[in-house]
Amino acid sequence: MSWNTIESDAGVFTQLVRDLGVSGVQFAEIPILDSLQDLTGILYGAIFLFKYDSTDYAKNEPLQGEYDFDYPDSLFFANQTIQNACGTLAVLNTLLSLSNDHQEIKLGETLSNFLSFTSAFKDSELRGESISNSDEIRNVHNSFSSPDPFVMDEASQNSDRPSAEVFHFVSFIEHNGVIYELDGLRPAPIVHRAFRNEKQESSKFSQNIVAVLQQRMGLALNSGGKFSVIAIHRDTIDHLNSLRDQGALTTSDYDFSLAQELTKRDAWSREISFRRQNLYGMVFELTKQIAGNMTENDFAKQLAKAQDNTRNRIQRYHRENNA
Repeated sequence: MSWNTIESDAGVFTQLVRDLGVSGVQFAEIPILDSLQDLTGILYGAIFLFKYDSTDYAKNEPLQGEYDFDYPDSLFFANQTIQNACGTLAVLNTLLSLSNDHQEIKLGETLSNFLSFTSAFKDSELRGESISNSDEIRNVHNSFSSPDPFVMDEASQNSDRPSAEVFHFVSFIEHNGVIYELDGLRPAPIVHRAFRNEKQESSKFSQNIVAVLQQRMGLALNSGGKFSVIAIHRDTIDHLNSLRDQGALTTSDYDFSLAQELTKRDAWSREISFRRQNLYGMVFELTKQIAGNMTENDFAKQLAKAQDNTRNRIQRYHRENNA
């Protein structure tokens, strides 16, 4: 069974790890790097998505930092041995490394058993193969995408057509006081020794993450400059409960923040439900039947009407959810 492509989306990653049995952690879209510092105290790391450039991987050294072939056993690192799973691999490399440092992160039975099974493997490629051969992990991963039933033969037949852009995921975390980059296509973790945090200060960690990513984005401009960042942080509801118990939040502030979080999670749930429904075949057959009884002009009018209705529904949805 193959691995399907899934979207780079905070809601998808959050639900993916929950379906694997993980608790105490969630993901957040980061539109501006400086907003990572808004998560000071609860920030665990960051997932970085960028346009893949094969020439960067042909070099003996990484773009930033240096390889750490003697990395500590407490750091989990697996190579990517299959296609379409680099996002899930980045998430797994991160969570399985962070669980030793953050007691709030509970791996659950599936990943705890997996970590125990692979603990004796120092070979990162063997760990990657173990992920690719895990039915439990693959089934959860694939549940967030539905295969497209249409085969686009023209892409392979037209040699003049430019190939699709390929994007890749890596993660950045702090371990033993320095920033580590976990990239499944690299031979080893990359340590950024220039960014030290000997006192393990949460504010220094968030500043270091921002500085590393700013440098990387500057280097990535030559590859098209397309990238996005997703933060990995403590579960928001757990954090709100902790602040309330400490007396750091009033009841009204707690209720307001909790309502916002529940609204966001409800929107995530609806979006994920839509992703899991494969209606292409039904829509295609209905379209053929409708179009068969229309002139080209009639069909064009109906198509324009449908497009207008769709735009109106999208606008109404955003107005209702942003009110």
